Amino acid sequence: MSTVTTRVPRIGDIWLVHYPYLTPGNMEKIRPGIIIGFKNNDEVIIQKLTTKKKKYNKEFVHPKLKRKTYLSPEKMSIQDYNLIRYIGKAKI
Repeated sequence: MSTVTTRVPRIGDIWLVHYPYLTPGNMEKIRPGIIIGFKNNDEVIIQKLTTKKKKYNKEFVHPKLKRKTYLSPEKMSIQDYNLIRYIGKAKI
């Protein structure tokens, strides 16, 4: 999977992300996430956005996200080619 847009990712951007989970069954998900940092030249650190409400997730509102969304404390380092589409800028 490759980045569809030529937009340069920046901290605070919300992107649709291909999460390559390494779990039994090789489950993969495409979900929104917020860029919170960079690692090396080709990796980004993403904070996941989820629709699952848990006691430690804070509600996250953005006009382009159609479902009720929560900011997960889970962070993940991924290759930048897993960024699919720019959604908007986060106001955290």
